[in-house]
Amino acid sequence: MRAALAFLFLAASAQAQAPRVPVIIDTDIGTGIGDAFALGLALGSHEIDVRGVTAVGADTKKRAMLLCRFLTMTGRRHVRVAAGDGKQPDRPITDLEKYHYHPDPLFGRTTKPDDKPAVAFLFERIKAQPGQVTLVALGPLTNVAALLAAHPDARKLLRRIIVLEENSKLDPEAGTRVRESGVPLVLIREKACAGLALDAAGVKRVFAPGTPLTRNIEALHQMWDGEGVPLAKALAVALCFDESFVKATKLERMSVVTSVKAKEFAKWYADRMGSLVAPGKRPSKLVEPGEMPHRVHVAEDFDNDVERFWWMSGKAELKLLPPGSKRACRAVLTHDFDDLLMPSRVMDKAVIFNPVPGPPMGRNTRLSFRYWIKGTGTLRVQIYSLTNGYHRHLVVDKLPQGEWRHAAVDMTEARRPDGTGGPLSEGERIDDVQFYADADAELIIDDVVLFDAAGPGEKRPFPKRVVYCAGFDTGDKVKHWPGDFAIVRDKGFYWHAAGAVENKATGEPWIRLHMRGERPLGGPAKVSFRHLLTGGAAMRVKLVHAATKAEHVVELKGLAEGKWAATEAAFATKQGDRPDEIHFLPGKGATLLVDDVLLHE
Repeated sequence: MRAALAFLFLAASAQAQAPRVPVIIDTDIGTGIGDAFALGLALGSHEIDVRGVTAVGADTKKRAMLLCRFLTMTGRRHVRVAAGDGKQPDRPITDLEKYHYHPDPLFGRTTKPDDKPAVAFLFERIKAQPGQVTLVALGPLTNVAALLAAHPDARKLLRRIIVLEENSKLDPEAGTRVRESGVPLVLIREKACAGLALDAAGVKRVFAPGTPLTRNIEALHQMWDGEGVPLAKALAVALCFDESFVKATKLERMSVVTSVKAKEFAKWYADRMGSLVAPGKRPSKLVEPGEMPHRVHVAEDFDNDVERFWWMSGKAELKLLPPGSKRACRAVLTHDFDDLLMPSRVMDKAVIFNPVPGPPMGRNTRLSFRYWIKGTGTLRVQIYSLTNGYHRHLVVDKLPQGEWRHAAVDMTEARRPDGTGGPLSEGERIDDVQFYADADAELIIDDVVLFDAAGPGEKRPFPKRVVYCAGFDTGDKVKHWPGDFAIVRDKGFYWHAAGAVENKATGEPWIRLHMRGERPLGGPAKVSFRHLLTGGAAMRVKLVHAATKAEHVVELKGLAEGKWAATEAAFATKQGDRPDEIHFLPGKGATLLVDDVLLHE
């Protein structure tokens, strides 16, 4: 379900990060060690979305089971595997075969190969993303040639095929058919890869992180008796997203790699894999929240039952509260929400909420919150990416215990549990915000604000408390953004905006934003927002309680016209005021777009 949502949101978001390259890998893993290092690079690179792996070269079923164990043990159960069928080239399976003779695959603890043979499997996935998939052939071209013969449409559906010249010789007939197929090819010359290998120091660097991914590559390496690690196959994977290490000759529908910066690539590979350190081994430091955020994406103070359906783990805390708070959220036991890379049987104490409908992030994502912790000084902060379909987290330690503290973290430091995944990117859609502590610890969380850090020159202080925020970029108009206005698509400061409509009672334009329930205030408050105003330089902003008609009004004058600008209205509200609507009234004859509305103290 999450994978489907991630795909839909990626397609929908005009500001989504540059999408990862969809890649399918066809491999004869089990014969040499290069395939394991190449597959590790593919799984460890956030630029690549591995859409499947197929096994080529007899015995394909053994190779497929080896792949299933590798993917399961590295937390990639979602990456499917298929075995090639029909006549396959005889390829020696070395001692690496022992990797699949283990209770994990033998007793059904790992995934199993797909029921479809490799050719049908490949075509299904290529057809699902026409013109996008890169097929990386790391073994004989038997499966690839069979695909193009059985499904001629695949020739137009593939983005390109990356081929190693030495592998095309393992099934010469298949190699010829692939070269003559008309599919765009990248051909890596065998001579270009002379000397392209990882030395002992580089191998040690790759294994240093000790994550499930690097450990399983190391396990295969220990079963191998060769010297050095050939990197030609890893280069084929790298070319999916980085061509800076090669020189190539462009021919018709073919790019031929004629030379490789061997030393530079080997160092790059070792550095990239060696940097995949689990977040817990390199704890993050707390940061200052800074000045007024450039943009607030999510706010949750747990005071309002309107958004209680967002709470996915935790219970209301009414006694042990920070000053000024009416309610916080106490952690309860749960399995980790990361079902890919975190241990499925381990339980932690967690506070988790779902900021429906999943906003797009900025360039400098930060998370501010208040916490009370006891029994441990370590806290894990985790976030789910709708865009990419996986969780990232960071760890902070040595926290003071038994007292309420304010904290902020830099979420661009978050990574997947094995160090992969890359940083949060601008436009990336996120979902659950999660806080974890040890199962025997106590944890209470309050006043969570997910925001983009203040821009240059910002002087306003960080809000004391964020009461409500609205971005209009995602979600259902009726459910998430009720009121009288229009969602104006692709015309907002970032993406979408709220546009003024006619108030039928007055005949004048207005934006009536209903906040889905009362928002209790503790004193003076402000409404900060961005606006695009034409036909006037003034507007009124109201905080309204719809049922009682109680309202606070601020007149704004001298506003910028015809361009997006930021402003705020300061209200003389007092403790006990509970507005549930914000009105923007630009006056007769004016037009108004509003974005990034923030009610805060």
